[in-house]
Amino acid sequence: MTEHRPGQWPVEHPVHLSPVPAALSPAQQAPVRVEVPVPDVRLVAVVDLTDEYATHDDVSRALYEQTMRASDCHTAIVRLGEAAIRKHLTLPRALAGAFFLSAQRIEVHVPAGTRYAYFAMRVRQELEQICADHSQMLSTTRTLG
Repeated sequence: MTEHRPGQWPVEHPVHLSPVPAALSPAQQAPVRVEVPVPDVRLVAVVDLTDEYATHDDVSRALYEQTMRASDCHTAIVRLGEAAIRKHLTLPRALAGAFFLSAQRIEVHVPAGTRYAYFAMRVRQELEQICADHSQMLSTTRTLG
């Protein structure tokens, strides 16, 4: 076995070949990627308080029934009728309290041509007060540990 025959190992000066990828056929080439913009999808919760209500409790009950299983949403739309506004004197505070942690925006829809245009401003004032109280509460809460 002292003789070396061609094609047998060990070769004194081996030739190292580096792998080269095979050329791809047009069917195997990667398709051109086209970017399609994804539309913005937002969850909107709608509360309808346009029925005829006899008492303050009826309005509160209707608001509670429509918001008790509500999840976080981008926008809360509250449709109000004259009966709900007239019967529930603290409705702006109730609406602000129902959505201050769960909605980024609150839209208040009142009947057109009525004197209730101030209602959205009242909801905003109550919302600012509730958020300030909540912020103060969180800043005074100390973590244990």
